[in-house]
Amino acid sequence: MRTEPARIERRTLERSSGVVEVLAPVAWTAARVEAWLDWAGTDCDFPEAITRRVHAIAAAAQSMGQFSALSERLAFQRDLAAAFLAGRLAIADAGAGPPPRIADARQADFGADLAQIRALRRGRITALSSALELNRRLQAVMDAIGRCEGEAAACADPQSNLSLARAAESARAAGASDVTLLEAINLAKAGEMLWDSQIGPQPDEAIGLIAVYDGALRPDIVGALSACALETGQVVIGFSQAYAQQLQACWRPRRGAIDVTAFGRTESFDAQGFAAEVRLLTIALAAGGGPIALGLAGVAEWLMAQGLPYDSPEGREAALSLYRQARAAMATTLPLEGGLATFDDPDLALRLGGVSPGAAPSPGPVTVAETSDGALMRVLSDSAIRGLRALYLDPDLARAHLLGARGLADAPEINHATLQAKGFTEHEISAVEAALPFATRLSDAISAKVIDQGFLTDVLGLSETDLRDPELDLLRRMGFETDQILQAQAHALGGGLLSDAPFLSPDQKSVFQSADDLEAEPYFKLLAALQPALDLPAVADIELEWDASPDDAQALVLAAAEAGIAAIRVRRLDPPADFKLDLPRPQDSPIRQTRTVDPEPAQRVVERIVERERTRRKLPDRRKGYIQKAAVGGHKVYLHTGEYDDGELGEIFIDMHKEGAAFRSLMNNFAIGISIGLQYGVPLEEFVDAFVFTRFEPAGPVTGNDSIKSATSILDYIFRELGISYVGRTELANADGELNADGLGRGKAEAEGELEEPSSPQSASRFMSRGFSRGAAPDNLVFLPSAHRMADAASVEADVCAACGDVAVVRKGMSLICETCGVRAGPRDGQTG
Repeated sequence: MRTEPARIERRTLERSSGVVEVLAPVAWTAARVEAWLDWAGTDCDFPEAITRRVHAIAAAAQSMGQFSALSERLAFQRDLAAAFLAGRLAIADAGAGPPPRIADARQADFGADLAQIRALRRGRITALSSALELNRRLQAVMDAIGRCEGEAAACADPQSNLSLARAAESARAAGASDVTLLEAINLAKAGEMLWDSQIGPQPDEAIGLIAVYDGALRPDIVGALSACALETGQVVIGFSQAYAQQLQACWRPRRGAIDVTAFGRTESFDAQGFAAEVRLLTIALAAGGGPIALGLAGVAEWLMAQGLPYDSPEGREAALSLYRQARAAMATTLPLEGGLATFDDPDLALRLGGVSPGAAPSPGPVTVAETSDGALMRVLSDSAIRGLRALYLDPDLARAHLLGARGLADAPEINHATLQAKGFTEHEISAVEAALPFATRLSDAISAKVIDQGFLTDVLGLSETDLRDPELDLLRRMGFETDQILQAQAHALGGGLLSDAPFLSPDQKSVFQSADDLEAEPYFKLLAALQPALDLPAVADIELEWDASPDDAQALVLAAAEAGIAAIRVRRLDPPADFKLDLPRPQDSPIRQTRTVDPEPAQRVVERIVERERTRRKLPDRRKGYIQKAAVGGHKVYLHTGEYDDGELGEIFIDMHKEGAAFRSLMNNFAIGISIGLQYGVPLEEFVDAFVFTRFEPAGPVTGNDSIKSATSILDYIFRELGISYVGRTELANADGELNADGLGRGKAEAEGELEEPSSPQSASRFMSRGFSRGAAPDNLVFLPSAHRMADAASVEADVCAACGDVAVVRKGMSLICETCGVRAGPRDGQTG
């Protein structure tokens, strides 16, 4: 039961080159279509892009002798294009770079190998700032943990270790972000030092380490290995020398995957079609040359569709049978390097509709679908619907339990009747219920963004200030209690799990368990069961939460070794962007202080705070400013500024080239938000403090700027530049260079021809962009006023008037009279008048 090519219509997409219209599948999300176009390397119509790529693959396969006749090549092109257009197959190009080193954890020099890979982590911290003082303060944070005597957890807790709290507060004041502080604390917990002269040059971050661990190491070596793997994300732990050598030999293979959910369940499984497309994908991968890795995507979803639990002997046996069929089909092609494998590849998963070739547990029975207008809504997945029917269960019951009724007609506490009692009409209730499928909370649907503002002010009595409050909760303003809101929310939006549904038996509940419901052990068991059918070692790729400890990683490594899998990679997720360390307030710290008696104040000062409505300060129609072109980590960024007449910053524009449409749009709208804040009076220094040292890609060396030579992100670079230029924050510079001040700005009056010439010299700051000059314009630099000159003034001999500074021209005889002030300048030197 193979899926047919999707229905294709013309769609509008936002690409890095701009908004384009392409022919693309209607049911696919915009992100999925863009992923295919990125792989094809073009912005043309989807079928045309696929056809071009298929022709190139077929030509390469023919040159390798895969076809004995032209008819075979034409059939290959037809079948491969149909599989791509249906979204059943996907290919990724091979990666670049050398393979990682292999280090045996049983050898005496293994500690040096770990030290080299740990240098990546220290480098990540020190790269956040080139300021020596900041790095010293980060070292003081680590020293506060190293000097502490007591339990390790208490020593690394700022609430318990007051020395750590003071050092962290000092580093934060010097510009360290709380994420950087957390990295330093984790380094210290692992017993590492930031300033370690024994460590040599850092290895290339693209080169990792394959550590061989046979399950018989000392606990301290296992702990150090696990901690290094968790913190760097650059260590793969292989459980035999043979597995490690196989991984190194096929480190960056040409990857491809096939969606097994497209071929039906066990009873109606299209084995012949599955084998044919496995052979098709094998030939396509081999055409690229080098080792290959062919994966089966959606194995967990395929098991759910048959009503088989992921964590069961029956499920593992069914999955193993599927892989054996794939390997048998691959054996009919030419001999290959590499072969059948499991791997994690988010790009391939996106192009296949969200199913992963890693054989990991499924995300669960609920998925996110995109409507025709681009809105996202939660729906019951196709695999869950098939699984419910295979178990003779009603999908509507499961949909109501998971997603709710999507209406308030029969809801408890908050329903049509209670809302009408509050003044709601059918119009407002319809608007609320139309928003329910896209809401995650009831307050998202019953909100000021959904309901007409005229109703909110006239009927509910809200003020304009209330409507501007981002934390406005209409349900609470209408008098509903928390219990009432939760009961109505459960009815309208669901939120339960099929694993706790009352209409399912315990065995049936296990079918619909998600990755969040399962521990790592079922995943390890399935990989161990599949290994005999694989050509490459199965690597369990585990991502732990950002606050996971090295002990958590060590437990996973030991469990993986016991389960008998080939290898494991453990890494930690990045902390949330708004992460904040909980540092104790100074007055809460029990620090010993000397008691003093305050003298009686000489007078009493009374302050009165007067609040007034904030108004938006309008920028002039023609404004000063500058454009700064630079590149951060090789990504070009243009910063445009607009200033008020007094030189204060009023707006910014951020333009990036050759970036994704989503990223560019996000940066453009971010600049608009900053500009609106500036025009409403938010100090620029607040924005600078909030966004410097933020960290995300692209990052790295900065070219094109005389004061900034490295940045941890685009936002870090932009607000360093603004802080230096407009706020005088010279400590944000990380390069020596002289400031250049030669920019001019014009105002609205001059653009309209209404500017009156002043009669005295003017300061250069009146015309020059303060941001461009960075406040470095010399005090003795002035602009001379210019009066209306004769049309042929260029041909008239003239001098500068000593009285007013204007040009004095010959008016009578040999005397010079100033046109502006009328002062007689007298004869020239050496003349008589």
